[in-house]
Amino acid sequence: MLVRTLVRACAVFAMALVMTSQAAAQTGVPLSGRLLNSLNATPLGGATVQIDEIRRQATSGEDGTFTFDNVPPGTYHVSVLAQGFSTRRTEVQVVAGMAPIELQVDFDLHFEEVVSVSGDARSQFDTFQATSVLAGQELSKQLEMSLGATLESQPGVAARSFGPAPARPVIRGLDGDRVLILQDGQRLGDLSSQSGDHGVPINPAAAQKIEVVRGPATLLYGANAIGGLVNVITDEIPTKPMMGVSGNLTFDLGTAASVGGAAGDVHVGNGKLALHLGGGGRGSGDVDTPEGDVVNSQSRSGFGNVGLSWTGAKSYFGGSYGYDDTKYGIPVIEDGQVQLTPRRHAFSLRAGGQGLEGAFDSYRATLAIRRYKHDELEGDVVGTAFTNNTAEVEVMGSHRALGRVKGSVGGWVLNRAFDASGEEALSPAVDQQGFATFLYEEVTWPHMTFQFGGRVDHTSYQPNGEPERTFTTGSGSVGLLIRPAAADDRLTIALSAARAARSPALEELFYFGAHPGNFAFEVGNPDLDPEHALGFDVSLRWRTARVTGELTYFRNDVNGYLFRAPLTEEEFNARVGEYAARFPSRDITSFEGESEFPIVEYVAADSVLDGVEAHSDVQVTPQIAVELGLDYVRGTLKDSDEPLPRIPPLRFRSGVRYQRNAFQVGGDVAFVATQDRVFSTETPTDGYQLGRLYASYSFGQGAVAHTLTARLENVTNELYRNHLSLIKDLVPEMGRNFRLLYNVKF
Repeated sequence: MLVRTLVRACAVFAMALVMTSQAAAQTGVPLSGRLLNSLNATPLGGATVQIDEIRRQATSGEDGTFTFDNVPPGTYHVSVLAQGFSTRRTEVQVVAGMAPIELQVDFDLHFEEVVSVSGDARSQFDTFQATSVLAGQELSKQLEMSLGATLESQPGVAARSFGPAPARPVIRGLDGDRVLILQDGQRLGDLSSQSGDHGVPINPAAAQKIEVVRGPATLLYGANAIGGLVNVITDEIPTKPMMGVSGNLTFDLGTAASVGGAAGDVHVGNGKLALHLGGGGRGSGDVDTPEGDVVNSQSRSGFGNVGLSWTGAKSYFGGSYGYDDTKYGIPVIEDGQVQLTPRRHAFSLRAGGQGLEGAFDSYRATLAIRRYKHDELEGDVVGTAFTNNTAEVEVMGSHRALGRVKGSVGGWVLNRAFDASGEEALSPAVDQQGFATFLYEEVTWPHMTFQFGGRVDHTSYQPNGEPERTFTTGSGSVGLLIRPAAADDRLTIALSAARAARSPALEELFYFGAHPGNFAFEVGNPDLDPEHALGFDVSLRWRTARVTGELTYFRNDVNGYLFRAPLTEEEFNARVGEYAARFPSRDITSFEGESEFPIVEYVAADSVLDGVEAHSDVQVTPQIAVELGLDYVRGTLKDSDEPLPRIPPLRFRSGVRYQRNAFQVGGDVAFVATQDRVFSTETPTDGYQLGRLYASYSFGQGAVAHTLTARLENVTNELYRNHLSLIKDLVPEMGRNFRLLYNVKF
């Protein structure tokens, strides 16, 4: 029924587009103007100018000028998208013979441009969901060894860890298969969601920007984004014409783990062809804590990539190849003798266009092939070998505005082959196929935008020697973005409601056996049904000359929430026959002695997660700013009122920053509460206070920009433990650490 409904909706839109494509080319009038920096009246080039009501875009030239042709007469709102500048809109009356307009654009370092929330780029101020963005100096201030550690200071984001190397982001208390990690909008093809000791194969120093979407993002990205997503943007495949040579290099050093790393990329172009070359590496020793070194917590990694594109005025086509190779130790397990060796080949093709004629004015299409493997070494012997090969295709087209309606339709296909051999081969080889179709639409009025959309996903698993499982699920969302006229575009209210579904993951269905990486003997269940979540978000955002900020309340009501429930050995032994029927190709017997690990079974129960997130910047004087932040999530099993497992504690942040031109210095303190509302198999974690100092200075020499950043982390050498660390009761977190970063752009 859901499939038929969505197909009919797409057909209706296609017919409407064909019928109105000629009308879209109706005779209008030109709208031209110039962008100026409001502080010094200099031209603002390379910015995206958008007519919001009809979602048409143009790029300003080096002299700040822009032009739209064929704009129907009427009243519109024009906004500007440029990093570091406000998107505050200007109302424009378009009439025949009108003179060019002049737009003064203000600085705004709180609300960045984000590309992961809809079919087109927009400011965080105008999104339906809560987002975070790290770029430029802010990324340098937060850069750490892993993606999880880099993002854990963002609102609503924590880090799951098993030592420093395999840290992975947790969003609003959701982890694993519920949080999707992308690179340039494409899946990584890794296994970091399956186990606590599996890391994310991305060097954060290679990122130009990192975007986080908090809350369901299933419409565009599928069921694995039911809790949120992280998109690491690297520009491996150039999408815009460029002339000459440009590049970016980052070097960093750290004392607490003897860290040393470098990453860089170079772009070369002649206006039609653009070449990208990138690479880097990182190495670290055992992590130092107030209790001493953590044995076998060392790591090393390296990566390289090359991309080539043809770039035209309105479209591009290109491809890239990348390889990354990592090796890191896993503390505690097997007396600290286990190391993991993830390796990944990544091949991508991508095409796209904007400002096109016809029914669709923009599109993007991607092909991503990933060949991933890692060995788990016990000393020098391979204990378990994993492979995960994926091929993914996505096509999305954004149709021309139909009156006030503007949006996108698309499809997605995934083919996956997973296999494991050795001691931790917890499932047979599994082939997975998935496909989806989706629709995302917005209806825009001068001071309000309404969003609606739907997606249908089909997933099938074929385990070798065991019955196939198939799932067909539907997701949908509606949202409302209100811009009160009296607030002069300094206030928005965003409301969204999403009905999202997630099919069980491979490990939840088919895993059976001892899993040291999760400190458990895991029992999957191939008869599990999909999760169905009803999520609601409301956000209030404000920006004035002195104060910017955002306050969000969220609630996520999940029917059939899948989690690992404890089993006693007696309960397990009594059900051995049931487990043998679940997994007919395996030799399953009772425990004759004590199990090495606690026994857990993947089960479903209705649950609810709700909480708040707040963040604000207050400009006390032209040079001094205060930053405040708070996040809290509460997870509960409905029937028993018992806490959900592994929920992060309440956290409050405060900081002060002095900035004068390109120099800034500051500090912040994180106050983390005791987490004593814990699941039955967890232990409470004491609260702590964590201080940090930093300084950063940028200076230029011709066309070269240099930035030097110094950070002192855990200033007081606090002994503390991360509640989401799987080894928190055995190993504390990193002690005092001095980090030095140098970045050069040319």
